[in-house]
Amino acid sequence: MGTVSYIETRKEMALTARLIWERRLTNAAGGNFAVRVEENRILISPSMMSEEKHCMMDPEDFLLIDYEQNLLEGAGRLSRESLMHVLILKNFTQIGCTIHAHPFYCMPFVVQAKPIPNLSEATMGRGSVGCIEYTKAYTEELSQNIYRYFEERRELAEKKPIGVIMPMHGVVVSGGDIYKAYSMLERIECDAYCATVGNQI
Repeated sequence: MGTVSYIETRKEMALTARLIWERRLTNAAGGNFAVRVEENRILISPSMMSEEKHCMMDPEDFLLIDYEQNLLEGAGRLSRESLMHVLILKNFTQIGCTIHAHPFYCMPFVVQAKPIPNLSEATMGRGSVGCIEYTKAYTEELSQNIYRYFEERRELAEKKPIGVIMPMHGVVVSGGDIYKAYSMLERIECDAYCATVGNQI
C-alpha cells in the first residue's frame, strides 16, 4: 500500500463499501459515497466502484477532492454523481458523510416514486424518506434537486440522518459520520422491507 492521507478513514470506507455490497444495499448498477475529512477535503469513492469492483475496495482506491471537485490524491476517475455529495458536505456542517445506493427492498419504492414510511423505532423522529421529482441521472440538475431536498429540511438534517429517493434511480442518505450514514441506510432498508411484507402477516 502506497502512502496516502487519512488512512484510517480510508480503511473504514473500504469496509463500508464491502458491507454495502454484501448486505444488498446496492447493486452493480451503481452506488457511491463520500466522507468530509476536514474543511474543503472530501474522500469519495471512484467511478464504477460497484460495476467493475463489486465494492471490493482498497483504502488507496478512494479519491481525495476539494469542494471544486479537483482531484488532489488518487488515480481513479471521479464519479459523475460527485456533485451531489459535495453540495451537501460543503454546506451542512453537521453532515460528515453521504451515501448513494440502490438497496434491494428500497428499490420498489424508488421505481414507483413512493416515500418509504417511518415504521420502526429505528427511524423515529426522522420522518419518511421522501421523493424528489424525477430528474435525469448524472446531471447537475439532479444534484441540485437532491441538495434542495436537504436544504428544505435543514433543521432536521443538521440534527439527524435523513434520506431521499431519486425516482427510477436510488436513494441518498446522510449522517454525522460514516457510521451514522451507513446505519441510516440499513434502517430505511428495514422500513422498506416492513412496508413491503407487512400486509402479508
